[in-house]
Amino acid sequence: MRVCLYLEAEELVAKSGFKRAFEHHRKALELVGVEVTTDPADEPYELLHLHAFGPKSLYHLSRARREGVKVVVHAHSVGAHDFRDSFTLSNVLAPLYEAYLRFFYELGDAVFTPTAFAKRQLLRAGVRAPIAVVSNGVDRERFRFDPDKRAFYREKFGLTRFTVFGAGNIIPRKGITDFLDVAARLPHYDFIWYGQRWPKALAFHPQLEKRLDERPPNVRLPGFVEDAPGAYSAGDVLLFPSRTETQGLVILEAASLGRPVIVRDLPEYADWLVHGENCLKARSVDGFVEAVRRLAEDHALYARLQEGAERLARAHSLERVGERLKALYRWVLSLPPRGPRRTAEPVGTVDALNDPDRTGVGGPDPLRPWSALRDDFRRHPGL
Repeated sequence: MRVCLYLEAEELVAKSGFKRAFEHHRKALELVGVEVTTDPADEPYELLHLHAFGPKSLYHLSRARREGVKVVVHAHSVGAHDFRDSFTLSNVLAPLYEAYLRFFYELGDAVFTPTAFAKRQLLRAGVRAPIAVVSNGVDRERFRFDPDKRAFYREKFGLTRFTVFGAGNIIPRKGITDFLDVAARLPHYDFIWYGQRWPKALAFHPQLEKRLDERPPNVRLPGFVEDAPGAYSAGDVLLFPSRTETQGLVILEAASLGRPVIVRDLPEYADWLVHGENCLKARSVDGFVEAVRRLAEDHALYARLQEGAERLARAHSLERVGERLKALYRWVLSLPPRGPRRTAEPVGTVDALNDPDRTGVGGPDPLRPWSALRDDFRRHPGL
């Protein structure tokens, strides 16, 4: 099997989850023996897998359709739900953005998305193409805890106490203001947020800018860091108060490093994050403060969540994601030629069907024989 994995404007999204997910899938496929090219002009290939939705992606999608090549469109975004409160005018443009995404996703033979929640959002938005769930995965070889790097980055950033870290673009949707409020309530701990602070022309949020400029003295904002594994290792706990996600790669990255995770209690996480087992969940600043205190003071809880984080990261390993992708590609290649599509509906209990082990990887167990997977797809065409 030879596939083309394509990410438009790689330089523009180099510091984003789009790029990391793309790289994870490329490596995952190579690990399971799938030949991959990242250049749509490097033909022939049996399937084109698009990780973006811009004009070049639309061009290559249209050309593949004319040439009879199967196309998978990857839904890293589900529409207005994860677009609002991000960039300048995003709230105004959100309805148009969602309409365009629906148009684009409908052009593919199938849509892949990282969580069961994201799949349900796409179905509710009216996307009629077959939708399958596959995790973005985590590169466990790269995100491996290193005590030497921990010491280096703690000294570099002046971290001397129990340290809470967060990561992501510095935009309102990521819950940065709650992160700052938690830090203000816990002045005896260190807080650090890794992430790009966009130019005001691209992300103009005056209230957020004011809060950042007036942040508590125990908060550090070093910006985007290339060595994310080393920098994250400097922290003791991930606090990720994002208000909406499709998956949230930093959660898997922190888990792979053995860092306990605190997240906002969102429906996005209901299928794969379990409070008290592989994370702590909270709904407010008060809840986040209490969760941080518990992990700082309760060593047994800290150790238990470290073990849960390890299980979570193992379930999202690139080897497992690669097997899932390979099975899904076989399914897509077996689909009949494009024709009128009936509206896809959620099948029974989508969560149990897509992820019986509650790992969040999505779909039937990718280690099952292809014949069993094929039967699943025939019974449930929406999978």
